Amino acid sequence: MAEIIKKLGDNLKQQLKLFKKIISLEKAKQQALVENKIQELETVTAQEELILLEVGRLEEERLYWAEFFAQETGKQSEKITLQDLEEVHPSFKDIRIELEKVISEMQSLKEINTKLLKNAISLVNLTINSLTSSSKATYSKNKIEKKMNNEFFFIDKDV
Repeated sequence: MAEIIKKLGDNLKQQLKLFKKIISLEKAKQQALVENKIQELETVTAQEELILLEVGRLEEERLYWAEFFAQETGKQSEKITLQDLEEVHPSFKDIRIELEKVISEMQSLKEINTKLLKNAISLVNLTINSLTSSSKATYSKNKIEKKMNNEFFFIDKDV
């Protein structure tokens, strides 16, 4: 059982390390959004995707180790929390506290970045709408004025 506790602890520490990398990437993503550096944003997102794949693999492994603790806690392996494990094995307390802190920070950064992305999309939509609506109005107005003056030009240089 001691080996299983160690392997699960190692797994959680690896996940923690990856979550910290995600936090640094989220901060870089935030800076890229603020500075409108699209290429940097793409690079950061690609790095983040690779880390998330590794986190997914570690999560599957964690569920495997959780099977061993299901008997001790009386819960299904998918529903076992770190707090449940901490009650049976107090050695998980430090990692639980640190994971909660890091995950909270990660969620906060993701929420801010989501708002920045939504604002950027709104700005692009507003710009597109203002460009397309003003060009239609200008073209229509010139066309009407020229018809009224009976002036017809093969090429309209106003457009």
